[in-house]
Amino acid sequence: MSPGEAHVAPYSRRERLRIATIREIKDVARTLLVQEGPENVTIRAIAREMGMTAPAVYRYFSSRDALILQLRVDIFAEMARYMRGVIGRLPESEPGRGLIGGARALRVWAIKHPHEFGLILGPWAPGLGREETKPDRNMGWVFGSVFSDLISDLWRVRGFPAPNEEELDPGLVRALVELSEDQGVEMPPGALAVMLRCWVRLYGVISMEALGHMSFALQEGKSFFEFELRNLCLMLDIEEFYEEDTAQGA
Repeated sequence: MSPGEAHVAPYSRRERLRIATIREIKDVARTLLVQEGPENVTIRAIAREMGMTAPAVYRYFSSRDALILQLRVDIFAEMARYMRGVIGRLPESEPGRGLIGGARALRVWAIKHPHEFGLILGPWAPGLGREETKPDRNMGWVFGSVFSDLISDLWRVRGFPAPNEEELDPGLVRALVELSEDQGVEMPPGALAVMLRCWVRLYGVISMEALGHMSFALQEGKSFFEFELRNLCLMLDIEEFYEEDTAQGA
């Protein structure tokens, strides 16, 4: 270690055991979520799977709600990492391609992880809707910033059609300005309104498919998703970057 370099003390054995136990508790909780549904993610069930007592699990999480909240934090971050990984392999100079790739990545992740998607972006499951388990605005923005960064880059590099501020309801303008200031999204209210409109459409089509609500009309949702994605490209004036998705699977 060079002179003046700060020494970082390693975790003690007790701390390492605590970290490992917390990780295992969350892993077991996620397995229960996927295999048995959110209503069966309970402290007692987790303790049984781990060979612990329920009071022992409570030493790591003060309540079931606290555990569910941490699961949501982790899943938001995982989904954001997956999207950023896909986007990172695309040319930075063409934000239109990044937006298309990011939208497709979100759909793929949601289709592969419907239970996790439902926990963070689907309807609140019975018993999981109390306010203390809902991710706060900043937590959700860990994921939301991926989408907003793509739209912001597109606006900065080439722009897209957006209404003037005078065309928007004053209450909406105030809310959009607040969003811009809170999250550091440097776009005018009209562009932010377009961003939210795009997100609502993407979220709608992806969540309906991932959560099984599209099956009443379509056997598979990819073709309709691509139909909506192409329409979003038209809205944002980036249709030139749209190419048919030839990837196999979801």
